[in-house]
Amino acid sequence: MQIKGGKIVTEGKEKKNKTSKILLICMGLILVLIIAIIGLIIYVQQNVFRIYVDGKVVNMPEDVIIIEDTGKIYVSIKDIAKYLGYESHNGEYKLYTEDTNKCYVENKNETASFFLNSNKISKVKPDQKKDYEDYTISDAVISKNDKLYCTPEGIKIGFNVTFEYSKQENNIKIFTLPYLVKYYDASIKSYGYEGVSTNFENQKAILYDMFVVRKEKGLYGVITSKNKEIISSRYSQMEFNENLQEFYVTSTTNKVGIVDVQANTKINLLYDEIKMLDKDTGLYIVKSNNRYGVLNRAGDTIIHLEYEQIGIDTTKFPRNNVKNKYLLFNNAIPVYQNKKWGMFDITGKLIIPLEFDYVGYTAGSGNKVVNNLLIIPSYKAIVLGKDIQQERSKVRKYAIYDYEGNQIVPCELDDAYSITSGGVDTYYMDYGDQHDVNIERYIEKLYSIQGKTKPTTDTSNDENEED
Repeated sequence: MQIKGGKIVTEGKEKKNKTSKILLICMGLILVLIIAIIGLIIYVQQNVFRIYVDGKVVNMPEDVIIIEDTGKIYVSIKDIAKYLGYESHNGEYKLYTEDTNKCYVENKNETASFFLNSNKISKVKPDQKKDYEDYTISDAVISKNDKLYCTPEGIKIGFNVTFEYSKQENNIKIFTLPYLVKYYDASIKSYGYEGVSTNFENQKAILYDMFVVRKEKGLYGVITSKNKEIISSRYSQMEFNENLQEFYVTSTTNKVGIVDVQANTKINLLYDEIKMLDKDTGLYIVKSNNRYGVLNRAGDTIIHLEYEQIGIDTTKFPRNNVKNKYLLFNNAIPVYQNKKWGMFDITGKLIIPLEFDYVGYTAGSGNKVVNNLLIIPSYKAIVLGKDIQQERSKVRKYAIYDYEGNQIVPCELDDAYSITSGGVDTYYMDYGDQHDVNIERYIEKLYSIQGKTKPTTDTSNDENEED
């Protein structure tokens, strides 16, 4: 015991106070350390790159999505497919090859084909009741690590998803179309409408914050997710065309027209049917009273509404792989009237007169196994045929024209076909006593004599050379 300043202080009490202070200091340090650790964990978590699909974190191999130092993003097309509800395959849809320079992805609603070094994505419904549609993307498909990659723009179009990258939050958020349909259905119903459309084409409008809606037994219109009206509800039917960002609309009198996403009428509601002929040329096929014509995107007439058929049956020519039956080599439009075929160009000029009985060669039942032939891609050439009276009978003869309507070979050929060997097609023609004449070599020599040059290859053509 000690006496200090008239107060009695025990040594034990002094030691106890010191111990308490030390404990408090230690507890404070531990608390600071815990806070620091928690802060570090939060910091690390915030800076860990994450990929979300439909709101859930998905662990993917590092090479599925590559973010370059420039900020450019590339996505492995086949690898991402399984995370987005798609199957993936090498080659091109319906051709069944293992070409690694091409691939396609598919689900129950749609198939999308991608091609190395191409800015085109070809989409079609699996049942192929509709024609192929080519979508243009800004950056071409590239090859990395022996895989095909494209930018998020291509992923959005090919897989019908939204794709957002946040550098600040260090994450990528992807939402699939089925998720968005389910997510928005309740809110659309709360606005007094029937809910999200069950039409797949109309569901794709959701990706652009547009909803095709109608009240019970009412008329169709278009609103945003915030219930802002885009197109008033006055149409008996509507279908979204994603490719051109417009709607095919039907009036209460059953006439069809086109309204764009700004509610501007592009083509008046005067026709029985409208379909897109080609996106790049901005042409449409219209039908009225069982006659067909062609309009441009301004509604002006390109081909008068007087033909029985526009476009050909390309299923007869599988080896030619023609994707657009209405437009050959981006210029020639086949038309049929009074049992005769001819062709217009995209400006409405008649380039091949309506005097042919056939477009393309259909193989007979001879001894040679040959393929039907419509086009020779390397020379942008088209085969046409007609029945010619010779003595007391008619014989079928064939001619070859180029895509601008110039005659290359007169209508004197007995046959014009292709033979496949090792996966490669070679084109031949027979005339008189000449058989198995190589068409490409023949045209090459002919052009050399005439001073003509071989047409340049255009990767945007609707025909791809065979595998």
